[in-house]
Amino acid sequence: MTRVLAGLSEALERGSRRGLRVQLLVVLILALMPLLVLSSIQGVVEYEQQREREFERLHSTALAASEAVATAFSRAEGMTGAIAAQAYVLMENPALCVTALQRIAEADDTISNIAILDAQGRLVCSAVPPVTPDEDFSTRDWFRDLRDGADRTHSDVVFGAMSQRQVVLSVRRLRSPGEIANGVPNAFHGVVAVATDMIAAAGLVKRERMRSDAHIALISRQGPLRLGADAGSADVFENVEVGALLDGARQGEAIRLERSGVRPGYELIIASLIPGRLGVAVAAPARVFETWSGVSVITTFAIPALMTLLVLVCVWVAVDYFILRWLTYLQRVAQLYAAGRLDHVPQRARKAPREVARLAAVLEQMAASLDEQRTELAEAVDQRSGLLREIHHRVKNNLQVIVSLLNLQSGRISDPAAAEALMDARRRINALALVHRSLYETDDLRFIEVRPFLQDLVQNLGDVLGGDESAICLEVECADLALSPDQAAPMALFVTEAVTNAFKHAFAGRHNGRIIVRLTCDDEGQCKVAVLDDGTGVAAAASAGTGSSLMNAFAQQLRGEFTTRQSDLGGHEAAVSFPLNEEWTE
Repeated sequence: MTRVLAGLSEALERGSRRGLRVQLLVVLILALMPLLVLSSIQGVVEYEQQREREFERLHSTALAASEAVATAFSRAEGMTGAIAAQAYVLMENPALCVTALQRIAEADDTISNIAILDAQGRLVCSAVPPVTPDEDFSTRDWFRDLRDGADRTHSDVVFGAMSQRQVVLSVRRLRSPGEIANGVPNAFHGVVAVATDMIAAAGLVKRERMRSDAHIALISRQGPLRLGADAGSADVFENVEVGALLDGARQGEAIRLERSGVRPGYELIIASLIPGRLGVAVAAPARVFETWSGVSVITTFAIPALMTLLVLVCVWVAVDYFILRWLTYLQRVAQLYAAGRLDHVPQRARKAPREVARLAAVLEQMAASLDEQRTELAEAVDQRSGLLREIHHRVKNNLQVIVSLLNLQSGRISDPAAAEALMDARRRINALALVHRSLYETDDLRFIEVRPFLQDLVQNLGDVLGGDESAICLEVECADLALSPDQAAPMALFVTEAVTNAFKHAFAGRHNGRIIVRLTCDDEGQCKVAVLDDGTGVAAAASAGTGSSLMNAFAQQLRGEFTTRQSDLGGHEAAVSFPLNEEWTE
């Protein structure tokens, strides 16, 4: 029974590691996994689509910015063409030239200055008074290009010497009357330069529809020029690779550049103004999740994930409330039944779901059936025990009758040897009768309590062998031990023979003495029963007598070994070492 309960506990523990809740959750996760995968794919697709939409907005902003600045450049080039055709007239009257240039510059907010230079690079007239009247411009790149034969060109972003602003110069060579008339270039006579104010041009860009967090800058070979008053632009374009931006930009288009050195997390669009020399760059953070479309991208994945989580939580709670708590209750009921409380009625299960209530009803029926079977078995065991006790009682009575008959017969025999033989038989029969008496008097017929049994046996032997006037002391040393009847009977007969021999031979010529009956067992189940005396010992011829033969026979019945030696008391010791009955110990 103990092994069965231990196996049941082990099975319950092993099963708890694979709980019903966990298995159901795994099944649900596997069932919902396609939905989560599809929603994840859809979320990624929508995220990419939203990124493309944001890029399109940024692309439009870059094109609008480049068109605004390009328009300012176009107006400046138109002015250079008109002024270049009338330059000789204006140069004849410097005062009129300054007034005319000022009026033309005031007509356009993006123009910061207009100036006419002669063939040597000296200033002829300017809309803005020069800081250094004698400054020589002949060494400038744009001046050398026109002097070498170019009709017009642009400068890089430079700091205007007269306007004191960041400007881009649109420069055209002067046109003489002969060149105007026949279209053939004449000798170089000078240039007209129109300075486009980049800050003013940025004002045109700011009037376009731009995101509030977008940053715009002019990109030249000298580096980025921040347009507008937003201080964050300088940090955004601080590490840009100018050469890569200008080389990648194409006229009339806006392109996205990767790994351009712009601040991490920003999208960068660049549109070319002057190929290889000047472009407009727009940078903005990739804020997909800050718009309603971004919220849609999040909800595409978040809602199925939250629904899955909600389903798992609901299943977890539902399984615990509708199943596990009732299984736990039925487990406690089953444990009560296993403990023998078969009269317990699972009343709470009547409120459980129908399937659990049916299982509880089956358990109750099983308990009732087991209780009925247990009652029948108990009655059968009581009847069997009663019959066995009656059998042992009758066997004891029959043995007592035999002992009485032997007593009557021994009284009629005059031969002492025959009378002694009958007396020995009576003692042996009396030992067997004592075994049967101990069996029917005990509560459990499967074993005999050894200590009281040996005490009764030794006392009976003392009364028979020594009588009331005997001075021989009989002692029993025995631990609390139980033996099966199959071992108790031969052990009792061995003790009877050994004690009888001690009475007969150990105390010749003495009226007093001491006999000890000792039974010991070790932890390995090996027992030893010994009869010790403090007498004179047994003669060598006694080892071949009937008593020794019987003791050897009884030792064989015990599956033990019979030995004799000098006792610790100084006399003789007869002992049998035998193992406990294995069937009984189990």
